[in-house]
Amino acid sequence: MNLMKRVGLDREQSVSLIAENCHVQGELRFSAELIINGRVSGVVMADTSGSGLNVGKKGEVVGNLYAPSIIISGQVKGDIYAFGHIELTNTARVSGNLYYQSVQMATGSSLSGSLRQMAASEIKALMVSEENISRRTAIGRLQSVSQPASQSGQDSNTMSSTKNGLE
Repeated sequence: MNLMKRVGLDREQSVSLIAENCHVQGELRFSAELIINGRVSGVVMADTSGSGLNVGKKGEVVGNLYAPSIIISGQVKGDIYAFGHIELTNTARVSGNLYYQSVQMATGSSLSGSLRQMAASEIKALMVSEENISRRTAIGRLQSVSQPASQSGQDSNTMSSTKNGLE
């Protein structure tokens, strides 16, 4: 299926790309569609209601994501807020909580965190209240991910789940 149709965009809208060889740090705002194939450390937020975010197979995000429609094929270490749809493909690796209206997880996708289905209006309100907090915690997450596993430890309250064959 055509990526543009999957995220609900028509072909006349612009597409932004963070290529494999790029590393962006800080707050990233976009409209229309953003494809991340490189590394982003910080908050990624859509400015418009029809926007779509795609984290490609080689993409990595350390920070929270906020967009109407989100497709994850790479790695995300942070919470994901989609007041529309979230799709985790078979290569997705997510460590964080999902807040969504609808979700689709392919066999082979991996999620360590919680799932919370909410109405679009509730997610938008939650996004506004969490926006400032996520700016501060994104850098903290990056620092904790950079530490060796023996130093950072594991949170015993974190749920780990790997999708096996349930659609």
